[in-house]
Amino acid sequence: MMRRAVVSLLGAAAAALLGGCAGPPVSAAVPAPPRAFLAAGSGVQHRAPVIGVLVTGWHSGLILPAWELGPLRSLLPPYARERYVSFGWGNRRFYMASHPTFSDAVAALFSSPSVLLVQGAPALRVLAPSGAKYRWLCADRDEVWKIDAYLRHALRQVHGRPVRLGAGPWIDSAFYASGERYDGLHTCNTWTADALKFAGLPVHASDVIFSSQLVALIAKLSACPAATHP
Repeated sequence: MMRRAVVSLLGAAAAALLGGCAGPPVSAAVPAPPRAFLAAGSGVQHRAPVIGVLVTGWHSGLILPAWELGPLRSLLPPYARERYVSFGWGNRRFYMASHPTFSDAVAALFSSPSVLLVQGAPALRVLAPSGAKYRWLCADRDEVWKIDAYLRHALRQVHGRPVRLGAGPWIDSAFYASGERYDGLHTCNTWTADALKFAGLPVHASDVIFSSQLVALIAKLSACPAATHP
C-alpha cells in the first residue's frame, strides 16, 4: 500500500509539472503586437519590439513576431510566410510522445534530455488553443536580440546546424534537439523565466517551477498595449 501511494504521488507530481509542457504552444485568442509604425518621412515601416509570454494550463513558452527573428528564421520552411513563431521547451520523451504514459511522466522528474518545439503561423488565430493567459512585454531591440540568442543557445547543433528530430503535431511545427537537461526542478516554466532574465528583464527564475509562479512574475512587468495587427 505504501509503495502504491508513493507511486501515485509521483504520478500526480509528474502530471502537474509536465502536463502542460506537452501542450499546444500558443493561444488563438491572444492579441497581436502593437501595430507597425512609420518612421517620420522615411516611408519605411518599423515595428515596436515585443516579447510574447504565454501560459496554457501548466505549460509556458515564448513567441516572437517573425520580423524579430535573426538566425532563427532558418528553422522555418523556406517557403513559409509566417508572421509569428512560438517556442516551447520540455522533456524530450514526454513532449514528443503522441500519448504520454505514466512512466513517461515519472521518468521526466529526473534529469533527462530536452527538446524545443518550434511552430510558425501566418496569423495568431492559426495557433491553438483558446483560453491561454498571454502577455506582450515591451522590450527594446537589445532585449529581443538576447531572447533570440537564448533560443539559439537552447538548440543543440552539429556542425553549426540545429538537429531536427521530426515534425511537430501542428502545421509548420517541428521538434529540435536541445542541449539542456530537463528535471522536476527545471521545467518549461523555469526555462521561460530564465529567458526573460537572460534578456535583461527584472525577473528571477530560481524558484519558478509552476506556471502560476510565472504568471505572477510577468504580471509585474510592463505590458505593451494590445492592438489588432492587420
